[in-house]
Amino acid sequence: MKFSSIAIALNLAQAILAAPVVITRQHTADAVTVTDTYSTTTNTHTAPTVEILVSDGATYTYTLTDATVTEATTFTSYINKDADPVTSSPTTTLAPSNTPQGDNNDNNDNNDNNNNNNGGDQSSSAAQSTDNNNNGGDQSTSAPQSTDNNNAGDQSSSAPQPTDNNNNNNNNGPASSTPAETSSSTSQTPSSTTSNAQSSDVQTTDAPSSSTSDDQTTSSSSTSSTSSSTSGGNSGSVPSAIVYSPYNKDGTCKVNDDVKSDLQQISGVGIKVIRIYGTDCNSIQTVLPNAVSLGLKVNQGFWISSSGSSSITDSVQDIIDYAKENSWDVFDFLTIGNEAVQSGYISVSDLKSLITSVKGKLQSNGYNGKVTTSEPPVTFQENPDLCSADVDFLGIQPHPYFDQNSSAKTSGSFVKGQVDLIKKVCGSDKDIVVTETGYPHKGIQNGGNIPSESNQRIAVEGILKELDNQITLLSTFDDFWKQPGSYGIEQSFGALSIFE
Repeated sequence: MKFSSIAIALNLAQAILAAPVVITRQHTADAVTVTDTYSTTTNTHTAPTVEILVSDGATYTYTLTDATVTEATTFTSYINKDADPVTSSPTTTLAPSNTPQGDNNDNNDNNDNNNNNNGGDQSSSAAQSTDNNNNGGDQSTSAPQSTDNNNAGDQSSSAPQPTDNNNNNNNNGPASSTPAETSSSTSQTPSSTTSNAQSSDVQTTDAPSSSTSDDQTTSSSSTSSTSSSTSGGNSGSVPSAIVYSPYNKDGTCKVNDDVKSDLQQISGVGIKVIRIYGTDCNSIQTVLPNAVSLGLKVNQGFWISSSGSSSITDSVQDIIDYAKENSWDVFDFLTIGNEAVQSGYISVSDLKSLITSVKGKLQSNGYNGKVTTSEPPVTFQENPDLCSADVDFLGIQPHPYFDQNSSAKTSGSFVKGQVDLIKKVCGSDKDIVVTETGYPHKGIQNGGNIPSESNQRIAVEGILKELDNQITLLSTFDDFWKQPGSYGIEQSFGALSIFE
């Protein structure tokens, strides 16, 4: 037995000595200071030390959670004394594996690389050094990772975070304009499924990141809605309104029968108000009459495009003409512009002038209802003069997904915090109404936000609870007419099934 053991040991030693060069490289990136477009705070993040193991042509990446290196450094070790050592430049920048970097306003736990996944699907298609307490879920991530995942809900971090994250404003608007990404701009110091380039915690990466400030986690919101919420559906409560887009998957316009069927589904779960962003796709001839027949109210939008103020002239007249032939009764309120300032389509001063002009024209033609404009919270914070626009309430569009310090479980407190924040920015003269919010069920993990069907339900239910159902939820169905966007989420906000 002794001889046999010695022989085995010798064979193993020979195999090791004959092995190809093995390089171990450990790297800690410079600390990065980022300002959250959604949460109005500035945080300094130090990326975790990353170890790169190169063996026989294969590369493995591990996050060293116990590493003690705190300053930017890179060092290399190697085996096989016959090989030349391989060194690396101290300026090498390595992005840590795609692990949660904080709380992106979504109801997933605050993930400091420590997520205990109790029953989620974490899919992973490459070598991983994982520390997951995964009680019953396939781990699926499409890049080497070292994660400690503690998330209730499906964790499907589908790919490394994109490095090109100019998340364009969530212009979920008419098909006539290029479908844009949801806006990741919460009040900055924090959105909406909308836009804004956000910096990630990783050096040289431009990913959405936002930190929730103390202002965001506070207190009671002064959200008011022009329509009351109605109980219904399996969730026990429904939003006061939901976004509806009359477009087919290929971007063409839905025919009248399809629109009618869609609105019947909305009405069937107890939702009483729909929001549409423009007057295109024959919506005046399809959406409005069917809404009337079903007893639904409409938050009618006037879509300001890159052409600026003049882009809504025809739409305003078309709505006036409709009201003259029918009435104004179907309209819950009218929204002049959707994230138009955030998109750079119009200046604050021009938007204020346009609102005053359009509101006067509407009133002179018999409209006595409410008028607003909708922007991500950060727009009001960066442009407090917009608070004094001639609107009846201020519409904000906070989206927890874009706040890396949020999760599905904290989405409700994030949205409520954004309402409170803008209330402080703009004062108490006007109500703050959430005219768009939601949570994706598919896409790339962003901080503590992990898109999945279960997390979407958790997030939406939390938002409804915190805001007493007084929100407009994005969206009725998945919007396949849009591009997926940098995070792969833009098509995946469909939420009506939660209430069926």
